Amino acid sequence: MSQSIRERREALEEKIFFHPHATLSASSKGRLRPEPADPVRTVFERDGQRILYSLSFRRLRHKTQVFLLPENDHIATRMEHALCVASISTTVARALGLNSDLVNAIALGHDLGHAPFGHEGEKVLNEVVEPYGLGFEHELHSLRTVDHLAKLIGKEEAGLNLSFEVRDGIVSHFGETAEPLVEPDFDKDPSRLYQTRRGVDKPATLEGCIVRIVDRVAYLGRDLEDALRAHLVKAEDVPQVIRKTLGTNNGRIIGTLVEDLIESNREHLRSIGFSPKINTAVRALYGFNYDRVYLHPRVRRYSENAHRILKLLFERLYEYLVGGGETQEPKPDVFTQLDYFVRYTSCEQGADPAQVVMDFVAGMTDNYAVRCFEELYIPRGIR
Repeated sequence: MSQSIRERREALEEKIFFHPHATLSASSKGRLRPEPADPVRTVFERDGQRILYSLSFRRLRHKTQVFLLPENDHIATRMEHALCVASISTTVARALGLNSDLVNAIALGHDLGHAPFGHEGEKVLNEVVEPYGLGFEHELHSLRTVDHLAKLIGKEEAGLNLSFEVRDGIVSHFGETAEPLVEPDFDKDPSRLYQTRRGVDKPATLEGCIVRIVDRVAYLGRDLEDALRAHLVKAEDVPQVIRKTLGTNNGRIIGTLVEDLIESNREHLRSIGFSPKINTAVRALYGFNYDRVYLHPRVRRYSENAHRILKLLFERLYEYLVGGGETQEPKPDVFTQLDYFVRYTSCEQGADPAQVVMDFVAGMTDNYAVRCFEELYIPRGIR
């Protein structure tokens, strides 16, 4: 019997992926629910396309990174960030002889669970659900999204049923640090992904480690570039160690970091990271962005507004849900959308209302969250 196209491609991987710890598609630990293999695509290529065609990925175009609700079309969005992480990770993986389809899928899906309004939205949701015994971390929620909430066009059931390796890379990505090296946990238990400790537990594959590192590569230079464009900082404000080692142009920063990742990791085959010199500059850039950009008064002012919007939105939606769906007429559209979400997307029958509202709000875009807030809280004249 002749081999399928997929089987021939899997055999070719053994020659292309020359790294001794590369993750071969044929060796995947499988999906949550078994299903027939695709005759053409490898398991990880199929995963990447499921993420790309999901409604959750589409909404990333209207979720911003740092600068909330920007009027400048050139300010980074969450979708652009995911695509950049995928592009850069693929370059690194190919140069090191690792699985480029796997890093592409992880990168495309790593931020699917991000709340509206960036990390401020993440902070707010974590605060409002804490009294109900819940917590919100976008890494874990990204896993929850691909497992239970994300939908494909034309399909009623939610959840993408991805492979373990992609799900693991998504939940383990954690880009809010400047760790010098990331070594995979090759013996990770697939059944314990929902017990992943943020920033502590490492990915199970070197490909997942690439995405964890490249997440920083993609946003540090871009956030600096956006801050310069928005006149939050000046080029001369940037510390000399950053200007001299990395520069202030995003293209040069990415180029320097990618070249260092590739050259440095030819020496240590069981981890991914920067050389000591480059890591010092990366840590300096992370610190500068945090102090001078993310905590800038203009950024904080928008963040405080976002905080109020999401807090009040959660409270009103929760009140509606626990009240049995009773409301005054005319019924606000956001309540109708929440009813639909409960009926067709919420992954547990009789789920905790706080969990349902958290899932619903986390999936909103920045603009939609503002529209829902206005619908519920801004008085309108009698028509």
